[in-house]
Amino acid sequence: MDINLGSYSTKAQVLAAVDRIQYLRENTNMTGGLRVARLEVFGGADYERRLNVDRFVILITDGVPTYDADKLDDEVAEIKRMDIRILGVAITDRVFTHVSFSHSLFH
Repeated sequence: MDINLGSYSTKAQVLAAVDRIQYLRENTNMTGGLRVARLEVFGGADYERRLNVDRFVILITDGVPTYDADKLDDEVAEIKRMDIRILGVAITDRVFTHVSFSHSLFH
């Protein structure tokens, strides 16, 4: 994962870390990204201690899953079972035709 939120204590630090993320122009592994969020961000003991916080994933995507696309629906269902919201951020206009309707990603 590019950003460990536990390493930052201010909004400015988080925003600076986000600005340092490089766009690799590779595959769109939405399933893998969501799985990492579910297991590494929301799956540990730290998650259980933070009961008073909103739980959401920010999914930044070009809209076309190119890896494990057949497992995306199951991963989204697991995240929804944990009462975690997914906020989708589109970087192209293809997102809405390929993701939001076919995979019911967005709450």
